Amino acid sequence: MKLIYIPFKISRVLPFSILLLIALMFTSCEDFVDIEPPNNQLIGTEVFEDVTTVDAAFAHIYSQLRENAFTDGGLSGLSYRLGHYTDELTLYSAILPEVQNYSNNNVLASDSSIKKWWDTSYNLIYATNRILEGVENSTEISPDDKSRLLGEAYFLRGFLHFYLTNLFGPIPYIDSTDYRINSEVSRLNEGVVSQKIIEDLLNAKDLLPEADLSFANLRPNYWVASAMLSRVYLYTENWQLALTEASSVITDGSYTLNTELSEVFLKSSTETLWQLDVGMAGNNTREAGTFIFVTTPPPNSAISNYLINDFESGDARFNNWVGSVTDGVETWYYPFKYKLNIPTGTTEEYSILLRLTELYLIAAEAHAQLGNLPEALDFLNAIRNRASLAPITSLNQNDVLNAILQERRIEFFSEQGHRFFDLKRTGRASSVLPPIKPNWQSTDILFPIPESELILNPNLLPQNEGY
Repeated sequence: MKLIYIPFKISRVLPFSILLLIALMFTSCEDFVDIEPPNNQLIGTEVFEDVTTVDAAFAHIYSQLRENAFTDGGLSGLSYRLGHYTDELTLYSAILPEVQNYSNNNVLASDSSIKKWWDTSYNLIYATNRILEGVENSTEISPDDKSRLLGEAYFLRGFLHFYLTNLFGPIPYIDSTDYRINSEVSRLNEGVVSQKIIEDLLNAKDLLPEADLSFANLRPNYWVASAMLSRVYLYTENWQLALTEASSVITDGSYTLNTELSEVFLKSSTETLWQLDVGMAGNNTREAGTFIFVTTPPPNSAISNYLINDFESGDARFNNWVGSVTDGVETWYYPFKYKLNIPTGTTEEYSILLRLTELYLIAAEAHAQLGNLPEALDFLNAIRNRASLAPITSLNQNDVLNAILQERRIEFFSEQGHRFFDLKRTGRASSVLPPIKPNWQSTDILFPIPESELILNPNLLPQNEGY
């Protein structure tokens, strides 16, 4: 049965005691191991007897994803930092030394962004665990609402752990709110973590409803869980399950590829599965403010020549998704997927976390790995056709796989670190990046565990190799 989401923006004034409780649940802490349960009995009663207050708790999680987590579209988010860490962006500013460390592959265990990604992620994981425990024990929330809320929390817990393990390798998988347990956790190998992520996403898929299109794709639903499962299966090289999930979203979901490239990153895009609200009406994305510049030379960063040179002649994405500034002699380029870096009368762009194009390219890669090359080309060429490029016709498996990875490079540039994760998961980082980055070492495929965490909890030792 299809369920309808409760509106994301709370429509009535919440009692002060509930607002205080929500603040206590989600207040940023020095790090996740320090979180102790607030001394307030409402934690287990009133807040979890009202679906509106639980939705308010989720609203805070999404605001943190937008403003403070690795999904932040600003200078400390994955899109910007990993763009410099790989070969997407070139740094021009002399006053961003931490970003320079990413460009030079000299990231330190004391890096503030590394700590921010770790701390914010585990704080949000704690929040999802609190919701899971509270909603499960609730006696007042209806079964349909309970299913939706639990599914959303399972999804977010899996989503957060997915990025943590792909950034840091072995990590703790936190599924409890008991601070005594959490303060002494050890790291689990990546295979174990991936299996736990899959279990959470399968639970989410079982519990979540299909999308309510009036909700603007701001909350995870059944199809979002299926899409994320497809990505996890791809990363773990379970080609058949990756294909099954991707094909399901493409065939049975209510999403369609935008025929116009200029519409892909609008908030009303028909191919968006999940996106983040802007927080205030009329605002647009932080990504636009981060990447767009109008003066020369670039004040912070520009697209690298390596990426510019990888666009095929006639690729319509270059004209639609790349902006430029010239001084009459030299031209610099910037990501122009999000085009509005100032407030507008009404919000027109949201930060997109999952879109249908990824499922097409997952299906293409999974088919190719399974030897189904004509089917792989069907999905790959659908994306190339939209970009006004000639179809790939080779039926050589290596050629097709290389073409798919090249298509991902162009399609997902400056989006949530796709380039880094693709180079890492395919084992290509240490062949592609060393000629570009003299300081590159094979151990750079993982980031360091924040040094402050190792001091607080020695069970997290040893530090990742190379740091």
